[in-house]
Amino acid sequence: MEMMPWGYYERLRPAEIDSIRSQHPIAYLPWGALEWHSYHAPIGLDGMKAHGLCVAMARQTGGVVLPPVYIATDTIKPLKGFKHTLEHSEETIKTLCREFLEQLADEDFKVLIVMTGHYGGVHRDAIVNTAAAFAATHPDLTVWAFPDSEPMEGHFKGDHAAVGETSFQLLFDGDLVDLSLVPQDRAPTLDDDGVWGDDPKNARAERGRRMLKAFLDHTVTRINESASQAT
Repeated sequence: MEMMPWGYYERLRPAEIDSIRSQHPIAYLPWGALEWHSYHAPIGLDGMKAHGLCVAMARQTGGVVLPPVYIATDTIKPLKGFKHTLEHSEETIKTLCREFLEQLADEDFKVLIVMTGHYGGVHRDAIVNTAAAFAATHPDLTVWAFPDSEPMEGHFKGDHAAVGETSFQLLFDGDLVDLSLVPQDRAPTLDDDGVWGDDPKNARAERGRRMLKAFLDHTVTRINESASQAT
């Protein structure tokens, strides 16, 4: 498949942004967290996962991909007490989401995709509801905010540092994963290890690749259709 004009927003010169936006006025905002993901995975997994998925979409739709936002609420820190996690307020998330959308609209992007790789319910709802309120007052724009697991129903139900997220991390930046640090004599748990879901010892990059295909199958057409209506 021919790659569409796209780019990393922070790495583009002004004329390059203008050229991409004139053809494909799509902006992707990946959202993550700085949060404990057990012993074997990096603290920034959610953001790296969301960023990798956004880049994969942009390669097929065109547009720009912003750097991940590593500001989250409803993390594992207040839930289970795991350190190395930065917890922010719900109001901070709402404010940031609204201001990002306002600024991207001001930059004349017409299709705004906000995707969170962090699944805390308060966090997810803050983003989804803020985006819906923004969309209601901007009928000329397409705004789609969602957790990355949503388009992969039946392929990836969403987990925390378990087999699914770890497989994505192995696919996008596998050098940051050390599966030898997963408890080998038992299945890891949420209380003891911060793992929610199936055993990450079974994670593989190829599994991540299959999930990525399912994800793209359920997102790219919708985004391309929205972009074609905007240009």
